[in-house]
Amino acid sequence: MFHPSTVMQLTNVSSRRKPRRYSTTADEAAVLIRPASIDDEPDIARLAALEERPELAGGERLVGELGGRIVAALEVRSGRAVADPFVPTTAILELLGLRAAQVRR
Repeated sequence: MFHPSTVMQLTNVSSRRKPRRYSTTADEAAVLIRPASIDDEPDIARLAALEERPELAGGERLVGELGGRIVAALEVRSGRAVADPFVPTTAILELLGLRAAQVRR
C-alpha cells in the first residue's frame, strides 16, 4: 500500500487549496512513467511471468518504475497491463492508463 502522504500528494495536486509540501522519507519512492525501451524486455517478461500471464505484445508500451525498478507495464494500444503482484501497483497502473490515453490521441 502507498504511504498516506504519497496519496495526499496525488490528491492535493488537483485541489483548489494550496498544495502542502511533504518531505520524502525512506519508505517512500519516486514513481516514474516512461516509454518502454528494448532494454526493458527482460523486466516486462518477468512481470508477465510473476502474474502467470502472456507477455505483452510488441508495439508501444509504457513502464512504471517505483524507486528505479520496473513494477508495471502497459500496452498503449490495447491497454493490457502486467504488474508485480508483490508490490502495491494500483495507482501506478492508473497513471499508466492515463498516460496511454494521452499518447493515443
